[in-house]
Amino acid sequence: MTQSGSVGHCTTVTARLSVHVCDQTSRAYVLVLSGNMSDILLKIKNSVAEKKKTSVAQYDLQKWGLRGIQLRPYQLDGVQWLTQCLKNQQGCILGDEMGLGKTCQTISLLVYMSGALGKKGPFLVLSPLSVMENWRKELECFAPSLTVLCYKGDKERRTEIQRETDSQDFHVLLTTYELCLKDASFLRRWKWKVLVVDEAHRLKNQNSLLHKTLTEFSVGFRVLLTGTPIQNNLQELYSLLSFIQPSIFTIDDTDDFVNSYSNVQNQPALAAELQSVLEPFLLRRVKSEVAVDLPKKTELVVYHGMSALQKKYYKAVLMKDLEAFGNEQGHKTRLLNILMNLRKCVNHPYLFDGVEPEPFEMGQHLIEASGKLCLLDSMLTYLHKGGHRILLFSQMTRMLDILQDYMEYRGKLCPCCVQN
Repeated sequence: MTQSGSVGHCTTVTARLSVHVCDQTSRAYVLVLSGNMSDILLKIKNSVAEKKKTSVAQYDLQKWGLRGIQLRPYQLDGVQWLTQCLKNQQGCILGDEMGLGKTCQTISLLVYMSGALGKKGPFLVLSPLSVMENWRKELECFAPSLTVLCYKGDKERRTEIQRETDSQDFHVLLTTYELCLKDASFLRRWKWKVLVVDEAHRLKNQNSLLHKTLTEFSVGFRVLLTGTPIQNNLQELYSLLSFIQPSIFTIDDTDDFVNSYSNVQNQPALAAELQSVLEPFLLRRVKSEVAVDLPKKTELVVYHGMSALQKKYYKAVLMKDLEAFGNEQGHKTRLLNILMNLRKCVNHPYLFDGVEPEPFEMGQHLIEASGKLCLLDSMLTYLHKGGHRILLFSQMTRMLDILQDYMEYRGKLCPCCVQN
């Protein structure tokens, strides 16, 4: 589904469930109905005040404690929208496209609350484990006045952290979904001023354990961050809405909502009404409309050959030659998924157990064993000399481990963060 939206403009609803959201700071809700106003729109009109035009400037945020970053104009608009939602609503969804700075806008909101409103927390931030460290670094860099507590580790370590909270204050508690579920009784101790849920598509099922658990927390304001706020599923959309504004979007009304807007793709008036429902609660911008100064992405597919070792194991996988991998029963089971094993072989033969020579030592063999890594080595060396920063993605966690070993072997290439 294609979505777009930009500050100050409100786009139309297209054939599929592509509801776009306009800026709320400068105009009232657009209520386009072909008859009496629907019950849900009446609830919104009576419960949510119209957002008034106010200004949040970089200077103001710096005065309140923001450091180390110059927000772009659309990010300042986003912070302004968040502060207005804070005044009028129980929660909101920041649905900017990935790369537009949802994290820094959210941190700016926390800075606004602590500096301008004098509410220094506690704030609860939930994120996937893979981006938790990034959240910690950006909080410490952009909001040094806020004390961050990273709640993670094994059971013993978490018990130790729980004891420390009795004597040590914090402003932001940062943890993962999994630990939130495990230690929900501990996290319920506080009345959270703000709950931030990163990658909030985890809440698209209102019957999920995470959704039910978080609704039991005492929370003043809820902020959901997701790059895909609207898909072609009304029930998932309603789940997010019911989480951020339960006073309007009650769980009991789920079926009524889904049935009311099930034919939205064929009825323009109905689509306009749904757009009006979403406008107060969802802000969605895309790079092509707000970050016009960014260079366009160029996608280049580079083909590479395979090393002799890769060819050997590639053939063995195709021929189901167990002798090439040893005679253990475990290898037989792992070879059943031929396509996955061919992918592993093309990435690096050391992804197969027992292939890397023992004793394990760093060396040129790590590069020469894989045609892909040979090519990557040449590219990274060239880019490093030019002073470039590189972001590497891999769908295989163990391939990231090999890449990290490669970085350490090369020495001059220092990885900042390796994630799946």
